[in-house]
Amino acid sequence: LAALRSSDPDEETLTTLVREGATIGARATVGCGLQIGRFAMVGMGSVVTRSVPDFHLVAGTPARSIGIVCRCGKPMLRLTGEEAALPAALACNACGRCYSVSNARVFES
Repeated sequence: LAALRSSDPDEETLTTLVREGATIGARATVGCGLQIGRFAMVGMGSVVTRSVPDFHLVAGTPARSIGIVCRCGKPMLRLTGEEAALPAALACNACGRCYSVSNARVFES
């Protein structure tokens, strides 16, 4: 019989990186080797199978991007999957921060 591998980290261990300001809801499952972007939010009970971009809100099984959120945590844009193109700029109604959007990636202005 082959010996069981130890659960200690080794050279085959994949790191999951949770960036600054990210929020992960209760009972969410995040796969190994993924990144949760800056100020991104993962909904409760979601199953994250792909990296989450900065400022995106993901939810579901598997998790899909359903919105873009501000650094302050307030939603700025709801995504329905039917968008032809995202706006080039967004501003938070709650705190006034401005963001630019390029190729579905969100950047602080």
